Amino acid sequence: MPQISADELVAKARRANPELVAGWLRRRVKSGAARAGFMVSRIDEEGRRYTSVTHNDDVALPPGAEAELRGDNPRLVELQATYDALDLPSAVHTQWRQGFLKKNLSLAWFRGDNAYVWQFRQLGHAARIRMYLAMLDVKERDSLGLFEKLEEDGLFGAFTFEFGKRPPVSRDLLDSINEINYLNDQMGLASIDGLRVLDIGAGYGRLAHRMSTAFPDLAAYDCVDAVATSTFLCEYYTRFRGLPDTVRVVPLHEHEKLAERYDVAVNIHSFSEASHEAVCWWLDRIAERDIPWLLIVPNTPDELRSTELDGSMKPFRQDVLDRGYELVDDRAIHQSDELRELIDLHDRFYLFRKLA
Repeated sequence: MPQISADELVAKARRANPELVAGWLRRRVKSGAARAGFMVSRIDEEGRRYTSVTHNDDVALPPGAEAELRGDNPRLVELQATYDALDLPSAVHTQWRQGFLKKNLSLAWFRGDNAYVWQFRQLGHAARIRMYLAMLDVKERDSLGLFEKLEEDGLFGAFTFEFGKRPPVSRDLLDSINEINYLNDQMGLASIDGLRVLDIGAGYGRLAHRMSTAFPDLAAYDCVDAVATSTFLCEYYTRFRGLPDTVRVVPLHEHEKLAERYDVAVNIHSFSEASHEAVCWWLDRIAERDIPWLLIVPNTPDELRSTELDGSMKPFRQDVLDRGYELVDDRAIHQSDELRELIDLHDRFYLFRKLA
């Protein structure tokens, strides 16, 4: 059979039915990908929505929010300048730099799918089904009845899900209910008179809002964060939610104003996004106060690790132990083995207790 030149192939392709050629190309691509161990499929409507939309605008922003939640807000500009001038390890960022924030955060829609709470970028396809399974897992252990006490209103871009006649849920709500119940199961959080909490890396104040609502009689809940944008949003959000005076937002440059006594310190995800030096600086602040309990939830599923400027990671579990703490519990945040495999979120709780 005579060989066909490249020019002849091009000419034949031009004369061919475009739909047939496109179909042939799709089959060739899928076949090649399959041999390499990949599956190529069309994104469904749910998947398309989740890859193209960063927030849910079904619930309008509150009056004045868009005007206040701006990058040129004088309070944010002031905080940023102050934080930039600090000579503290915690003020040197390896992940939460300005370029990262501009790419991964819309100030007015700060509860959307962004750097504070990855929602669809973690859940990916079948997000609704996976959220339903996560809800079932968390609800099974809701000994405090928080599903009846806490609500989700979808404000500030939060993606919400409704299942049957159940109230709406979100990642914000489920994570908070799960964390509060876990701490209660492990250390009797709800039974502590005059409960005092230190939230390091508090973000926009998610857990402060939920815990102060769940426990209206808590004595103190202090939020502190090394990111100026987080402090700015936390000040706004705690004020907007009308949280009691017992909830404080302490700017990083005023960290000396943190209380001398707390019952528990929590760090959700942010140690994993800071340098080893910054993590150790925060651990020193915890240890010098002899805080009895420390909960760390890292982004890394297998170990406690920092993030360095060059992208490398350093373990810091031993640094916690060296400050007089022992690891008393280490488990997946979703505790049903069957559901966790389907939810495919593998974060873990690491709970430490101060040695006597």
